[in-house]
Amino acid sequence: MSTSGDNPYASPEGTNYEPQQPTGSEAVVPRTSVDYMETLGDVFNNPNWFVNILLAGIAIIIPIIGGMVALGYVAEIIGARAYGRIKTYPDFDFNRFVEYLTRGFWMFLVTFLTSLCLAPLGMVAGGIMGALSATENEVLVLIGFVIYFFSIFAINLLSFFLMCPLVIRAGMLNDFAGAFDFGWIMDFIKKMWVEQLIGGILLYIFAMFIMLVGCMALCVGYIPAAGVVVIMSSLFITQLYQVYIHRGGQGLPFKEAKKL
Repeated sequence: MSTSGDNPYASPEGTNYEPQQPTGSEAVVPRTSVDYMETLGDVFNNPNWFVNILLAGIAIIIPIIGGMVALGYVAEIIGARAYGRIKTYPDFDFNRFVEYLTRGFWMFLVTFLTSLCLAPLGMVAGGIMGALSATENEVLVLIGFVIYFFSIFAINLLSFFLMCPLVIRAGMLNDFAGAFDFGWIMDFIKKMWVEQLIGGILLYIFAMFIMLVGCMALCVGYIPAAGVVVIMSSLFITQLYQVYIHRGGQGLPFKEAKKL
């Protein structure tokens, strides 16, 4: 199932070479720009692409822990590709289920907490719209709707910009507290916000189309379609991280996943 055994950093040529874990920005393979179409095409460059998308899709539908496992696999892809340890991306290996779950737990926790912190802003916007709607004044109702619409848009945009660096830090460092380095997060957003915005829009369109095609295949295609979206998103985040390093960003070590 996995061409590299339990080590996602093993040489793709199958030798006994076992590289050291990367320790900083000097270990990252930088790139000058993000290739948005490559994020989709590279999904199918792995010889075992069908098995990988199928297993990733199955993992994500597992109740409660499935999303965490998928996030852990996302981090494994980022670590392997960003540090040049493999030419495509590591195979999804159920023998590494616990490692995926452990790493993904921290990634889920930071995204959940961030969403929880931003939720009150949406509630305030909804309250304003409700209060203005209660006046039954058409002008005020319209103003309330506009305020709510743009507030939700701004909150979602802020959430999107924050989630990417948080996911990278939590996944690479395999840690909760270490994810919240706001200096690093703001530096990442400052350097990468244009690519985040463009890539986010394009990936959303790609994902919607892929999931629609999957659902049209008697819904059975939903599972591999979800796997494609997981791997595609991982490859996009990897490119963002590599471009960030090229632009002078600080690299991160890829720490071993340990039991909770």
